[in-house]
Amino acid sequence: MGQVPTLHKSYLIIGGGRLATHLAHYFSLLDIPYYQWTRQTEHPLSTLLIPIQKVLLAVSDDAIEPLAKSIPNKTLIHFSGVLSTKLAEGAHPLFTFGPDLYDLETYRTIPFITEKGNSPFFDHFPELPNLSYEIDSVQKPLYHAWTSMAGNFSSFLIMEYVKKIKGMNLPASLAKPYLTQVLKNSLQSHSALTGPIARGDNQTIQKHLDVLGENFKPLYQSFVQLIREKAS
Repeated sequence: MGQVPTLHKSYLIIGGGRLATHLAHYFSLLDIPYYQWTRQTEHPLSTLLIPIQKVLLAVSDDAIEPLAKSIPNKTLIHFSGVLSTKLAEGAHPLFTFGPDLYDLETYRTIPFITEKGNSPFFDHFPELPNLSYEIDSVQKPLYHAWTSMAGNFSSFLIMEYVKKIKGMNLPASLAKPYLTQVLKNSLQSHSALTGPIARGDNQTIQKHLDVLGENFKPLYQSFVQLIREKAS
């Protein structure tokens, strides 16, 4: 990186992880000028901060407040789904960011969750077409816990499921129609559960438990118990 460009830029993205990378790519697709700073950047952070008013803290949750304290007199925006702090405004993207970059239309569909009582999303990002919704700050831990469970727990199970399918010499693509319909049913219905657990087919449930490894057997048992308790 050479001299700091003189072109006016509205944003400084701090971070080099997936979120920061996707944000930078989204801004590039929309031709929004920005700087990005990571620990590997040649210029010191203080130099890039001089012409900037909006600083985007695309870093880990634990790093947000210590970093915010070191950047005075700027509009600071973080992207944590659970953190609420007076040091920075929050705008959580309700999405998952994989290793591959997305196209513009995908980025446009991402909703952002902000906190009631803070500045509206549009005030911070007038160039972005994304929808935004507000929740109370006290609701953020519950919102984010369920978001994490729905996304990460299901992703983990799906990845393990695909491994098992491939281990039986079946193509991984075989799972797509099934899992796609599972998602559609889950979003559209309150009674999307099917199969032996939903039916209470104890013999089949026991056969499942007999073949599952020790890592997954307790998970299956916990799920069976949860479904039975909610049905009672």
